[in-house]
Amino acid sequence: MNILLIDTTTADLTVAIISDKVYDFSQRECGTHHSEKLCDRVQQALSQRQLAFADLDAYACCVGPGSFTGIRIGVSTVKGYAFACPKPLISFTSLQAIAFSHNMGHKGKGAVDAGNGRYFADYANGVEPCLVGYDDARATDCVADTASQYLDGAAEVVKQKFLRRQFDEQLQPLYIRRSQAEENYEKSGAK
Repeated sequence: MNILLIDTTTADLTVAIISDKVYDFSQRECGTHHSEKLCDRVQQALSQRQLAFADLDAYACCVGPGSFTGIRIGVSTVKGYAFACPKPLISFTSLQAIAFSHNMGHKGKGAVDAGNGRYFADYANGVEPCLVGYDDARATDCVADTASQYLDGAAEVVKQKFLRRQFDEQLQPLYIRRSQAEENYEKSGAK
């Protein structure tokens, strides 16, 4: 099994190859430079593992929640790779990855920083992912600010989905809130 995993939803640029183990080629604190660095980082990962796109068995991508632009960069890049070299697509959420990295599996809960003192949260009781305040998120006791904090969980989610053949033809982004531009536009009162 050789799976290319990409997560561009946080300040980290996460690129990993999942095979006999997880090979991490991530760049910490990439900031807003994901689009500039992603393809080079993927090429570096493949080269170091002596793989070509044809050697991959699937592409995995975090579909959110997280940075609006980051989600779009990751999803678009993975769709482009799949168009050029067709392979099954696997989607996962940062919240699933956090739950798995805290050994809670599908029944876990997690929260990821949404900025402005808010968090994206997911709970075990079947509530859809939502936006919550700082105090609510901390109560979950499994908050992650960067993708590097939950790479092990992301890899586990992806491996399980691959083995169960739970592929995602669409890679639909998971947007829980509007983009910052939309929120700023609304605040400005422009019509």
